[in-house]
Amino acid sequence: MSRSSSEAAYTAPVIPYLAHPTLDLGFYTLKAFPVLVLSAIVVQFEVTVRRAPRVGISRDTATSLIAWAIGLGLASAHVFDVLTYFPERLRADPLELFRVWGSLSSTGGMLGGLAGLYLVARNKGLRGAELVGFFDVVAFALPFTLALGRLGCALQHDHLGLASHHWLAVAFPDGPRFDLGLLEFLWVAAVAACFLALDRAPRRPGFWMAAFFALYAPVRFGLDFLRTGDATYLGWTPAQYLAVAATLAAGGWLVRTWRRPLA
Repeated sequence: MSRSSSEAAYTAPVIPYLAHPTLDLGFYTLKAFPVLVLSAIVVQFEVTVRRAPRVGISRDTATSLIAWAIGLGLASAHVFDVLTYFPERLRADPLELFRVWGSLSSTGGMLGGLAGLYLVARNKGLRGAELVGFFDVVAFALPFTLALGRLGCALQHDHLGLASHHWLAVAFPDGPRFDLGLLEFLWVAAVAACFLALDRAPRRPGFWMAAFFALYAPVRFGLDFLRTGDATYLGWTPAQYLAVAATLAAGGWLVRTWRRPLA
């Protein structure tokens, strides 16, 4: 590579680094990350409850179901994170598994939240079309919820990626590198915009669940190759294995949705 082209690559524009926004209240320093995570939970709750009557589920039933899903999702987000990404913490202190206010994994949260939701919904008597419909309602809200959460990650800079002078890299004080929270935020925000556009027309039952994972999981699989410091198993992160499973399931589910009549 010539000197000029090398310098051009080195000086490629990068996104400015922003310190984690905080607000000093005197008695407490409020940080952007927990505010955005709380906002994400509120959005998931509100969107689910408001859309539930569209699929024949009452607001009261939806409120109960989504409350269970959020609680189980937060718990599983921490448990999954400790077991798969930080097992050394568990070996050092077994009580770390129960500190659910600690580190979180979005993949673990979705896995546990959706699995828990299925069990609770079945226990409440939801079957067939009602069950599929409610999962669709929950899935429609996921890109909006995840976008807020990943914006918090981007501002907190807790998912550092490889050093790079790519135009999507962030100009960190110690040198430009990818910020995986920012990259995922940009993608799920685009998915959220796509969902708003697609919501203008009726969709077949199961469409939103399949569409979310078909759009999200392959990109998440690719982005994890840019991570640094994450635990890997046979070269892949735990999230990548789940992303492959989610992509295959979403593809099969999309095929099935086309055989159903419009909602």
